[in-house]
Amino acid sequence: MPHARHLLLLLLTATWCSAESWNNPPGKLPPGVEHHTFTSASMSCEVGFTIMLPAAYATEPTVRFPVIYYLHGRGGTENDNLGAFDLLRAAIANGSVPPVIYVHAMAGRNSGYVDSPDHSVMGETVVIKELIPFIDATYRTIAAKGGRAVQGFSMGGQGAILYAFKFPALFSSVIGYGAGMANGAELKQELPAVFRLMHGDSIAQMDENSVWAWVRTNADTLRTGMAIQLALGDKDPHLSRNRHMHAVLDELTIPVVYHELPGVGHDANRVYHDIGVDGFRFHAEHFTLK
Repeated sequence: MPHARHLLLLLLTATWCSAESWNNPPGKLPPGVEHHTFTSASMSCEVGFTIMLPAAYATEPTVRFPVIYYLHGRGGTENDNLGAFDLLRAAIANGSVPPVIYVHAMAGRNSGYVDSPDHSVMGETVVIKELIPFIDATYRTIAAKGGRAVQGFSMGGQGAILYAFKFPALFSSVIGYGAGMANGAELKQELPAVFRLMHGDSIAQMDENSVWAWVRTNADTLRTGMAIQLALGDKDPHLSRNRHMHAVLDELTIPVVYHELPGVGHDANRVYHDIGVDGFRFHAEHFTLK
């Protein structure tokens, strides 16, 4: 019966793809920003992404550019935090940030940027094994660690930290904005249905593939091979988790830039308004363009 089981899995995956809306064409985008899709083999559907190419991409046709990936928060899509495109475009135009390609990913509204045990939601695979290779094959990128960075807000901040810690050979820098770095027991209590789907209701399964595990597993590589930044408001409900990660990084002697913004809550627009351009500059300073 393996054939029947395979057909059932494809049917369930297709149903989830439709319900989850992995492709979300926007009504309006900032100037110079485009929405496209790629075919996800793991999800058996089209997955959307939003991208901005720098002006130099058209005027310098032989040049390759570094890429910054943005990961959305819980319940979000590839069209979250579109104001960040305006910030970056202005920063490139005034010379405070060099030309880069900027991509907003879609990885499932509640995936936590991991693959579910039943393979119905492939949040990690969609980004790491499908989107990034697609971007590198489609655009003139610097397709190496030294030309790739990742950042995100809330669930996406946690996802960015997770990917940088788990796959340090892929990224030169990472920023977790308002990163929701819950452990298994916390997520089980806060979001029981999501926890059941994405982690098979197993605290151990989640904790073994969490930022808290990977920071220790890859500490030696992270210590010298990753530029790390954590930033959030001092009124953010994830403050204690970020302070804990800051302490763990200090314990492991892994360098980190840490910001607490006075009077700011869990607010992506405010965080990006205050330090978003500084974040883009942080990535640019750690690209190795050779």
